[in-house]
Amino acid sequence: MTFSSEIVADFAVIMTIAAIAYFIFHKLKQPTILGYLIAGVIIGPYTPPFSLVTRLDVFGAAADLGVILLLFGIGLEFPLARLRKVGFKVPIGVSAIEIALMFLVSYGIGWMLGWSFMDSLFLGAALASSSTVIIAKVLNDLGKLKDTSTLVMLGVLVAEDLFVVLILALITAIVGTGSLAFPGLAWTVGKVLLFVFGTLIVGSLIVPRIIDRMARLERDEVLVLIALGLCFGLSVIANIMGLSMAIGAFLMGVLVASAKSAGRVASLSSPIKDMFAAMFFVSMGALIDITQFRVFIIPALMVTGMMMVGKMIGCGVGTKAFGYDTSTSLKVGFGMGQIGEFAFIVAKAGQDLDAINSTLFPTIGIAAAITAFFTPYMIRLSYKIDPNQRFNFLKRRSSR
Repeated sequence: MTFSSEIVADFAVIMTIAAIAYFIFHKLKQPTILGYLIAGVIIGPYTPPFSLVTRLDVFGAAADLGVILLLFGIGLEFPLARLRKVGFKVPIGVSAIEIALMFLVSYGIGWMLGWSFMDSLFLGAALASSSTVIIAKVLNDLGKLKDTSTLVMLGVLVAEDLFVVLILALITAIVGTGSLAFPGLAWTVGKVLLFVFGTLIVGSLIVPRIIDRMARLERDEVLVLIALGLCFGLSVIANIMGLSMAIGAFLMGVLVASAKSAGRVASLSSPIKDMFAAMFFVSMGALIDITQFRVFIIPALMVTGMMMVGKMIGCGVGTKAFGYDTSTSLKVGFGMGQIGEFAFIVAKAGQDLDAINSTLFPTIGIAAAITAFFTPYMIRLSYKIDPNQRFNFLKRRSSR
């Protein structure tokens, strides 16, 4: 087979297995991300008796494109209007408490397993965010999207994404400079803040106008091409500055979301984003070496257990500390107890920079799969053990 035919054949395998996995997990009412990860393991180069793909570099290219388009899509759906319903103080406060706790948990796990400082740092960043896709899907299926606890969770998810974008930018810059000394760290922080806020300030004056002007041409292909061109362009600029390309894609998504035609851009780019996002998660699954299962299963179980407990405590206690009742705090704590899509982006960034050991990536992948599986049950459980409902039930019985 020629080079091009091998790539086409590999894409055919990836798409077919991903589609089958999506169908099965959709029917089972399980998170489709879990299905994509398992599909990746099945077709990956480490699964005996042989790999179903011939060009392993296809996985890397698909994952890079998937990261950029996934982050661009997240930026496009940046729910500022929903965040205003609960205010900025609560989401930022709760997410800050939770993220601080996750870094403490990560350092504890790293110390027990003898991991390096960078391994613990990347693990903390990976655990810092929960899954917007999984949480929104489960709550939508339960008809709970208008609940107070849902609004709090959506606000915290947005704040988490912002924090993780900044943390990832900072970590990748630190790895690039190789310096943790104060002058180098100060320069790194300054560079990150300059890029983020400079992009948002200058871009908000230019990007929405460009998008809206292109939208007036009534040519969908022109609109989606200019939007994706801006996305990839800012990703390249971020990479030139020593930051992750994902940060540039996310910021461009936020800028495009400010345009009046943002909904149209999101609709046009959604099929492309969904395709490459699926390929990204399949690629992440393919990078999990199941032949080393005995090596990373114990760390994965440790990360899963300590992360779930830590997120429940951090988000639940944080919500309670900001004046919400026990019922709402319980739902938020149980609902946020999983690893989000950003975890794979963080892990891939660490792997690309050769800054983490080979055990960390599959550890995060297995932990993400386990928590994705349990999330629907945890959210349903939070409603069954709702203390307010129990109190009302006892009150009704006593009044009879």
